[in-house]
Amino acid sequence: MNIGIVGLGYVGAVSAACLADAGHHIWGVDVNAEKVRIINEGRSPIVENGLGEKIGNARNAGRLHATVNIEEALPETELCFVAVATPSRPNGQIDPAHLFRACNQIAAALKKIGKQQTVAVRSSILPIIFDDCRQIFDSVAPGLVELCVNPEFLREGTAIRDFREPPFILIGTDSPNAEAALRSLYAHQASPIFVLKARDALMVKYASNAFHALKVAFANEIAAVCEQSGVDAEAVMNVFCSDAVLNISRRYLMPGFAFGGSCLPKDLRAILYAGKHLDLQLPLVNAILSSNQEVIERAFQKIRTSGKHRLALIGLSFKSNTDDLRESPYVDLAERLLGKGYDLRIYDPNVVTARLTGANKRYIDAVIPHLSRLLVGSLQELADAELIIVGHRFEGLEGLLAKTNASVLDLARAMMETPSETKAPALDESSGS
Repeated sequence: MNIGIVGLGYVGAVSAACLADAGHHIWGVDVNAEKVRIINEGRSPIVENGLGEKIGNARNAGRLHATVNIEEALPETELCFVAVATPSRPNGQIDPAHLFRACNQIAAALKKIGKQQTVAVRSSILPIIFDDCRQIFDSVAPGLVELCVNPEFLREGTAIRDFREPPFILIGTDSPNAEAALRSLYAHQASPIFVLKARDALMVKYASNAFHALKVAFANEIAAVCEQSGVDAEAVMNVFCSDAVLNISRRYLMPGFAFGGSCLPKDLRAILYAGKHLDLQLPLVNAILSSNQEVIERAFQKIRTSGKHRLALIGLSFKSNTDDLRESPYVDLAERLLGKGYDLRIYDPNVVTARLTGANKRYIDAVIPHLSRLLVGSLQELADAELIIVGHRFEGLEGLLAKTNASVLDLARAMMETPSETKAPALDESSGS
């Protein structure tokens, strides 16, 4: 393919070299004449292992050209990547100035030559900025650009290997033509290809980087507690990381409601107590419990703003297939709703007040002493509710939702849905212990 890459910084230079190495003809564009000169001399404008050699080979083979003139490049290309910098402003907001300038220049050039082209954004941007990019192309070069996204997951120091062997390839588009072009580009790679809507694909990059940062911070906080306690942190985390069933897996990483139960809250508080006893600040671990409360708060606010007063809560134990009510987020939510005067009925066949004993009974007596008056024995007794709040999915739920005129708040998705849109989640891996 003939490919244009606008922006020859880290992502652009690596992408240009690797695509040229795969046999494509690349036109690189950058406003920095020095970068253009260095690449045209067959050298790398950045420090990255193996990049200079690949650029040199591509130049010698005649498959890589660099220019400051976008109108020189685009007539030769059928696909154009935008890989310009998107730095942070002092307030943390993305500064899209370079990106918007590049989009305007690409649009103007395509309009001038009257050429259609697929344009894929490689720069890291939030969905709202992508909408602005689309507006630029629609206004400057209407009908000429199929805009999509192709987020990159390159790590400095291993970028060439990451380009050749990514964990997955991500395409964000609704356009069959754009999807076909990018699939063809990556056809020689063995990595799985995922195609999402553009806005969804952009958020995968932010979710990934936020989680990488979270893992580093988490490991360092655990290591601090270990060090001060005379424990071998590396031995602890080596065993921790060996668990690919729960610890390093999709378990607990799918969206859902808040966690609860007898393990997670208790053990988090124990770590925090240990840190305090050792004079350690553990801001990440400390924030987990308050973050969990915010999940419950958001659900409460959705219910409040719905304007509904007659409510049905399906599920009360902290997770499905148990009767354990200790520190259940559903109990917490029910308590808040009752405190605000809502008419609440609850269905959970696993929870029968007559058989609650021990710690379970002491907990519920302290929080909702009149629980027995709220529990109903069948889903049909909830049919006249104005709002059905789905925490757990029991047999017969889909039938109830198909018949009811009530609004539905599915806490597994944390959004208001009509009954016809409510579907069972594929996996129950979101919360609990």
